[in-house]
Amino acid sequence: MKLILTRHAKSSWDDLMLDDHDRPLNERGQSAAQRMGKWVEGRRHVPAQVISSTATRANETAELMVKAMGGAPSLTLDEGLYHASSDAILARIQRAPKGDLMIVGHNPGMAELASRIVDVAPTHDRFGVYPTTATLITEVPVEDWSELKIGMAQVIQFIVPRELKELHTA
Repeated sequence: MKLILTRHAKSSWDDLMLDDHDRPLNERGQSAAQRMGKWVEGRRHVPAQVISSTATRANETAELMVKAMGGAPSLTLDEGLYHASSDAILARIQRAPKGDLMIVGHNPGMAELASRIVDVAPTHDRFGVYPTTATLITEVPVEDWSELKIGMAQVIQFIVPRELKELHTA
C-alpha cells in the first residue's frame, strides 16, 4: 500500500491574536496545496483516504489537495494529529483502514516520522527540514496498516512545492 506524508502548507501570521490551532493558510500555502494535490493526482498516487490534523492550516491543506485530486479520497479530521509526535502519528496510521493513505500534519512529528519510517532516506537536501507542503510518497509492503513498522517504507518520491514550479506541473 502507499503511504503519503504531507506537512501542512504555509500558514498566515496576519492575525497575531488567533490561536495557533486556528491559523489559516496564506495565499502561497493555498496555491502550494492545490499544486501538490494536482501533482499527486497526475502521478496516480491518489490515496483512498486522507487523515488530517484538525488545525485550520492542515485541514485547509487536506481539503485543497483532495479537491485537486478530483475529490476521490475521503477526508477524516483527527485532533490527535495536531502537533503529534512521530510515535502518535505512527499509532494513528496503524489504526487506519486498509487502502492507500495520506496523512496531513505538522513538524516536528512529520519530519521525524518520515525519517524513521523509510528504509533508505531520500538524498533530497530538504528531507530533514520537511518544509511546508513537503510530500513523501512511499510504498509499504503490508496488507493492513497495523503491520506497519519503522524502517519498512520504500521511497517513491519526496517533493517540495518549489520543485513543482521547476517541473511545470502547476
